[in-house]
Formats: sequence, structure tokens, C-alpha cells
Amino acid sequence: MSLLHCPIWRKHVSTTETQDSCCADRASELPLCLYVLRDLNRKLDYFCPRRHILVKRMSVPPAFGEMKVIEFISKIQPLFPSLRRHLDSAASGVREDTETCPDHWKTHSAFAGNPDIPNITSFRPSVSRSVIKETLQCFGKMLNILDVQRDRSVLSDLLEAFQPISITDCFFQGMQLIPSPGDIGYLYTGAFSFVGDIFDAACAVSFALASKVLLSLESVLVSIRTILDNDLNDIGKDIRTGFSKELLSFLSKKLGNFAYKLLMQKCDGVMTLRMAEVIQKLLRIYLENCQSTSDSLSELACSVLPQVLSCRSAVEDGCSFPTLCHATFCIWYRVMHEENQVMINRLVKKISLLEKSRGGGEVEDVKCLLKKLQQSVNVVVSLVNMCKTHDKVNVRAIAVKFGGKFVDSFLKAFGFLQGQFELHREQIIQMVRELQTATRTIQTLCSEAKGMKQTSITSKIPITKRSMERFLFRVKELLHSTSSGCTFWMGNLKHKNLMGDIVSSQAYVDDQNDNMDNVSTENMNIDESTDIAGE
Repeated sequence: MSLLHCPIWRKHVSTTETQDSCCADRASELPLCLYVLRDLNRKLDYFCPRRHILVKRMSVPPAFGEMKVIEFISKIQPLFPSLRRHLDSAASGVREDTETCPDHWKTHSAFAGNPDIPNITSFRPSVSRSVIKETLQCFGKMLNILDVQRDRSVLSDLLEAFQPISITDCFFQGMQLIPSPGDIGYLYTGAFSFVGDIFDAACAVSFALASKVLLSLESVLVSIRTILDNDLNDIGKDIRTGFSKELLSFLSKKLGNFAYKLLMQKCDGVMTLRMAEVIQKLLRIYLENCQSTSDSLSELACSVLPQVLSCRSAVEDGCSFPTLCHATFCIWYRVMHEENQVMINRLVKKISLLEKSRGGGEVEDVKCLLKKLQQSVNVVVSLVNMCKTHDKVNVRAIAVKFGGKFVDSFLKAFGFLQGQFELHREQIIQMVRELQTATRTIQTLCSEAKGMKQTSITSKIPITKRSMERFLFRVKELLHSTSSGCTFWMGNLKHKNLMGDIVSSQAYVDDQNDNMDNVSTENMNIDESTDIAGE
């Protein structure tokens, strides 16, 4: 079907719509509009970056496959205002209590050209929500097509179609370099504000709808980031007018606030796999766009996640995040580990740049890095220790996998810690001690998994154990190469379970036959010289 030949679009493009019905409600056209929008969505998939969407060529008509992206966009460019009109119509009918006159929906739905399918009834609220989802999805995809970003005319028309009536001054509160009206940067801001208003309305109606709108807000930011990151010759100086790193950061924080707002709402109905994936995306968006990722991670891992018990309980109702419960705990747990891993990898890169700079960096920079390293250690320690109260195999497998990865990344910062040891001795020793508690727990998890033949965990043990052995010897090297006044010693400790109870060595019989366990972090201790004066 050609979009321009579809009556519903041709009528709006010509702007000669007649209103000779009793109600003249465009909402009656929404079912047919939804069909066309879904067709447009599939066609846009063909032009979207392949790293985001994998398109099966067999599903694309042969003639369409030969069409260039800019040719296709130029054909649908006149439809941009129609997309907005139908979006406005859908937005007015998303609530379940939307009123219509008698037989209005049935009569005018047929008049609009919607097919009459027996035994299938479409209701205005459900159709309206679907139209909003599809329209904003099309909008996000078009914004992130590189040829659209290069063409100022197409990009301007697309953004202008999704502008609010006005952008209030309070929207820019806290921003220094406010883009001027007419700049592409200002149009992006307007589009973000417009979709943000839809998000606020959707939150009062449906969690699922609000989550889709939030993903559209993220698409706006991704498009801005692409324009800022691309070469000036590739995008064009006039298109970058009104853009700045401050604008990206400003809108990013707003996106983080939107994600936080949605995470504080209860999900619709029963938890499904699709809903679990949505919550995972929301949590990532929040952590990647909040005011401080390290502070938020620390709060969630150390204060919020421990509120969830290992079994269903009425206590869950008192959790500060309604989207966090027994059913979603594993999702939150994995995301916490993954984002903490991303954070420490960024810290390692910053440390590397600091070490390469002349003078080794400012004192405040060093203190800031040490503080963030400590926060990252606190997060992984808290997450790993949760395995003492959560005995699910997948939770423990995540702890073993990411615990080893974290130790690997932490070791890359050991040169920096060694260089700062004399000035920040107590802080560094405390950091290593706390990380040691996590490695001991991981050691026990590995031992128990071997005894219980938990293959999802045992498959991750070799790599994790090697990481912990390197950690042990690097700590030994650090303390022996500095006049720290500390004593490092290794010994054969008794076998203990996760709760600290002594158990028979036969409980971990497989562990004794593993050559990698000859040296383990469970047998490592760091003591102050004052504590071991009698040794």
C-alpha cells in the first residue's frame, strides 16, 4: 500500500477535509490509521541502523528495496503534519472513560473505511494507545536515520510537526546556553518537551504506554548525540546550530527523571517476560541519565535492593520502588552488576588518562577518583553479599560472573592505588578489605556450586578464580612494596558456608581436587601491625 494513496492520509495532505457527520470525530479513522502506521514502521525498519534493528530482506517488497532512503523520506515528508493530527486525536481518547455518542464508534468507524471484521471489536482507548505507540516509534526511527539528520529541510519539517504550542520558560530552568527559536537545537528541545507532555499523560493511564513514550524520548536524545558526535562535514554546520554539550546533558537529566518517575509506578497486570524487559530498559535509562550514576547505584544496591526478601512477602509492598519485587529482583540485580561494571571501566580509563598527564593530576581529582572507586567497591560488595539471603541459582551465577569481571577491572587500577598508597593509606586498605569480603563470599559460592553440581555457576568458576588469585597476589605485592605497617598472611582456614557456619571439608570435596583452589582469597587476611604485635 502506498502511503500517499491511502485515503486517510490523502485527505489530510490536501487539507480539504469535509466535516458533514454529526460528531466529526477524527478518532473514528484511528483503526485504519493504525494499519498504515504499522506499515510505515515496517518500512522504516529497512532504513534504520542495523546495529539496532535486524530486518529480513524477504519481508521488503522488491521495488521498495531499490528505493534510496532520502527518496522514501521525501515521499512521506508531506505526511508529517498528518502524523501529528492523528497523534493529537489519539491522545484525547486514551482514557478508559472516554465518552462517545450512541453508536458513534461503530458508525463512523465504518464511514472512515475501516474493514468490518466479524467477531473483532476495537475500542477507542485501546486503538488510541496503539496509535500513540506506533506514531512515536515512527518519529523516533526517522529522527535516527542519518540521511534525515543531514537534510535540514526534512529534519526541520519532522521536528516542527511535533512541537508544543509553546515552550515555557521554566522548562529551561538551570540552563545557561538556551538555544534560539528557529535553531535545530531549539526544535529538538521542543519535540522533547512535546513528547514529555504525552509521557506525563500516559503515566496516569498505562505503565506499558508510558514506557513506550519514554523510549521515544530516549530516541530524541540518541539523535542529538549522533549529531554532536559526527564529523562537522558529515552533518553540516547549519544543522548543529543551537546544539551544545550542555543541551544534551540538560535533556539527559530530564530523561533520567522521567525514567525514575515510571520506576516509581506499579506495573500493569501480571509480570510477563515482555514487561520484565521493559523494566530492564527503564532501569538502564535511569542509571545512564540520572544526576550521578555512582550515587544512584550506591543507593539502589546498598539500601533499596536489600529491602526485597528472598521469598514473596507483604514486606514487598513497603519497598520504595513498586517495580522492584520478588518477581523482578533478578532483573534489577543483573542491571546493577552490569552498570557497576560499566562505571568501574570508566574509572579505569580516567585513571589511565590521569597517570599519563604531567604531574599525575590535581589532588582533588585523585580524591574524587578514590571516592568513586570506593563507591563501586561498596556496590559490588553489597550485591555479592545478597547471595546470603537470595539462594536462586541465577542470582548466584550473576554474582560469580560479574564478581570476577569486577576484580579484573579493579586490578587495572592497582598501579594508581600503589602510587597513592602513602597519601591515602587507610582509605586504600579499607577498600581492599571490603572487596576481600566479597571475594570470600564468591569463593564459598563457587565451592557450594561444585558440590551441588550447579553447572550455570561452575562454568564461570575458572575465569573468576583466576581473577581472584591475581587480586590476592597484587594485594600482597602492594603491601610488601610499601612501608605500610601492615602484615599480609595466608593460611588454611576452616570451611564455612555463606552464613559463616563451619562445615565439613567433605561438603566441598570437588573443591579440594581443583588445582586452582590451592591459593584462594578465602585464606587471605590483612592486619594492622598493632593487631599482630605478638606474632
